[in-house]
Amino acid sequence: MIRRAASLLLVLATVTSLSACARRADVSGWLREAEAAHADADERLAQKDVAGAREALRSAAQAPVPEGARAADARVVRQDLYYRWAMLEADQGAPEEAVRVATEGLALGRGNDAFTANLEIVRGRAQESLGHAADASRDYHDALLVTEVLLDESLGTPERKP
Repeated sequence: MIRRAASLLLVLATVTSLSACARRADVSGWLREAEAAHADADERLAQKDVAGAREALRSAAQAPVPEGARAADARVVRQDLYYRWAMLEADQGAPEEAVRVATEGLALGRGNDAFTANLEIVRGRAQESLGHAADASRDYHDALLVTEVLLDESLGTPERKP
């Protein structure tokens, strides 16, 4: 599974690609709130407050995106929150909810990035625990295709022909 640290670096990198100086404060505040939701969830989980962690992640994932945020940036920030939320549900023995949350996150869009792959992996894990082998296999396969593109890009491998 792709490490959370790498996804956080990508989320933080979105700050540099924001447009419209007047809107930058709103977008920056929204990014800080998303980051704070991760920290709040970590703190609550350390205190065994699963419901509080769930609510912190849910609230931030479903918060309105401020005007001025680039669509691609908003997608990855929100998908990172959905991933954490889906992982929480899976870890808490609620695979149906994990599938629902991951699916909601994937509905925001797909890309050849860690955010899409993470959601596919957590949904596959939840599908697997539900005994839905074919669905799990599809999710894992889709995640593998994304990670293959990422690996090719990082190694400078020429594009593959189908």
